[in-house]
Amino acid sequence: MSQGCTQSSGTAPRGARRRRVRLAVAVAATIAAATAAGPATVADGAGSTSKPPVVLTLSHVHNFRTSTRWVTYRRGARILPTMIVTPKVSAGVVVPVMEFAHGWHSNPRVYAAMLRGWASAGFLVIAPTSPGMARGPGLLPQGAASMRQAGDLPVVLTDVLASRLRVVPDRARIALAGHSDGGCTVADMAFNRRYRDNRIDAYLIFSGGRTPVNSGRAFVHANPKPVFISDSYADQFGDFPSSGSFYRQARPPKIMVGIGRGETHLPPWSVSTLFHQRLWNATVDFSSWAFSGHGAALEAMLGDLRVRGFGVNLTT
Repeated sequence: MSQGCTQSSGTAPRGARRRRVRLAVAVAATIAAATAAGPATVADGAGSTSKPPVVLTLSHVHNFRTSTRWVTYRRGARILPTMIVTPKVSAGVVVPVMEFAHGWHSNPRVYAAMLRGWASAGFLVIAPTSPGMARGPGLLPQGAASMRQAGDLPVVLTDVLASRLRVVPDRARIALAGHSDGGCTVADMAFNRRYRDNRIDAYLIFSGGRTPVNSGRAFVHANPKPVFISDSYADQFGDFPSSGSFYRQARPPKIMVGIGRGETHLPPWSVSTLFHQRLWNATVDFSSWAFSGHGAALEAMLGDLRVRGFGVNLTT
């Protein structure tokens, strides 16, 4: 089971448990002022030399059937079995990309329900297995595992983007997500200039905390890309205060989602329930908003979270 990151000292955000969705006047104004034009729509058939490529619009989970396969990539001596989940759409359709970093003592299979959920919403999902972070022989301390995982993710992304696939990865719509110590890795890549990958357009940090990697001198506040941060109020590893610290340090646009209903560290990201699917849909709509800036996507994300059990802080 994934565990939380080793936390550094820091002040936990006051009143975190009392945060709830508030559609403030400022947020409403942001939505009203956003671009009115919707994203590109999907047409039947593959792209060709005589027609512009078809660009897939993200939907919600269960919109598309999916296909899963495993491909082994390498970074030097590191062997990286990678779960790739693809929406079943017409050949040549251009689709956004979601790369996922699994937690410590875990692997992508643990998160298969969510990964397939993302693909069923329209993402090409890439989930490498990182030695040292993964369950099994060679498990490393969490900080060391996160450093190595941060080196694996760009290499696998590059290899997949260069692969011959039925769909076409959209290099202008790439999101990076991670859970637990994988969330720490995503924080490293979002906030630590030594690990930043400029291809990433949105960062999603699930139940992450701090490690020595993402709290050193290179840990900066200058990341301009949208950030989605989420954790359970009842996280048994006590990561919620660290998630609040990440929220304070991130530049807008940013959102933090507290998860109630007694949810603990792993289930919101591994178990498919209607409540969890609302959360997964929110991550999809967040990504659409991050990619396009469309106010409709922001409004849809807030609608996903407008049920009992979610507390939301949003800064646009």
